[in-house]
Parts: sequence; C-alpha cells; structure tokens
Amino acid sequence: MSYLNTIEWEIVPETIPEVKRNCPKCGEKKNYISSEKFRVNANGPLIDIWLIYQCKKCKSTWNMAIHERTNIKEISKDKYEKFLSNDKELAMEYGFDMNIHNKNRTEIIWDSVKYHIISKELNRAGKMENEQQYIIRCKYQLPIRVDRLLCEKLCISRSKVKDLYEKGAIYSQENSNILKLKIFDGMLICINNKYFE
Repeated sequence: MSYLNTIEWEIVPETIPEVKRNCPKCGEKKNYISSEKFRVNANGPLIDIWLIYQCKKCKSTWNMAIHERTNIKEISKDKYEKFLSNDKELAMEYGFDMNIHNKNRTEIIWDSVKYHIISKELNRAGKMENEQQYIIRCKYQLPIRVDRLLCEKLCISRSKVKDLYEKGAIYSQENSNILKLKIFDGMLICINNKYFE
C-alpha cells in the first residue's frame, strides 16, 4: 500500500446567512442580517433568548427565537454566560441551526454566506497509485454542491468536472451522483490524477 498526501478542505463561514422577511418600516420583504448579538429576558425561573437581526436597509430589528419560556436550569451556566456576552461563535452556531430556522419559519438567503477554505495536507495510506483524496471538514451546514467546490479548488470549469466524473476520475464512498450532493463534514472525494496528465 502506498502513502499519499490526503488534502483536507475545511470550509469556514465568515458570515451568518441573511434571512428575508417582511420589514414593517420598509413595507416590503427585505434581507435581514444577524447582529451577532442575543437578547436575554428572564422572568423568574423562565427565560427567553433571541438572536437579533437587522434590516439591511432601515436597521429595524427582528428577534429570532432561540429559547422561549425555558426553565433557566435547562441551560448550562457556561452557555448562559455566552448568551449574555454575545459570544460570536455561539451566534454563528444558532445562525446556521436549521431546526431554529424551521421553528421560526425563516427564508434563508444562502447566497449571502461568505466563506473561505483552509487546505491542509495529511499523510494517509492510499489504495490506488494515482489517487488523490480530499476530506471535507465543515462545522456548519452549508448547501455547497460538490461540483461547485471542485471547480473552485481545482480551478477548472463545471463542464470539465462533469467530464472527469463521467470518465470515472471523480468518485466517492457515496453511491449516488456525487457532483449533485451537498458537502458534509467527513465527506471523502477521490480523484484519479492520471486524467489530469
């Protein structure tokens, strides 16, 4: 068995996705951006927590519910302190939480998300001499298709990616058409480099 440099691609979002909703001041649907700040309201043992969004045009606010009428004992002390201190990582976590978005019936604008990719080489055993492996790492759910990612990182056209896939040069542990799949944490993509020669 030969050894090769497996490349890890870590997808790191720089922004929380915007949401589209009716703005009472603008009188029409507008994009709202996350302020990365929480509003916390305690009433006895019960607590309400929201992630605050602002209209991009008029700055009016909308609160996305995180916890409603929740017993404070159900929230860890560490997380509660993070809500109070407007922890950015926690705001990012809830800004990408599909369960929270579904609960609030939000319309997510995925195209608004900016991200960068960190590449790192890892020494791993390879099964094929010409095989190059790529492992995807993504902490948050992002609807990025595999073909788009390959175009971006390999600097080739979408038609070239499709051609390579049809020739069997791009494959994965997945049984379906990998190019149409959305990336997920731990996804393994394999490419036979002899087709690039």
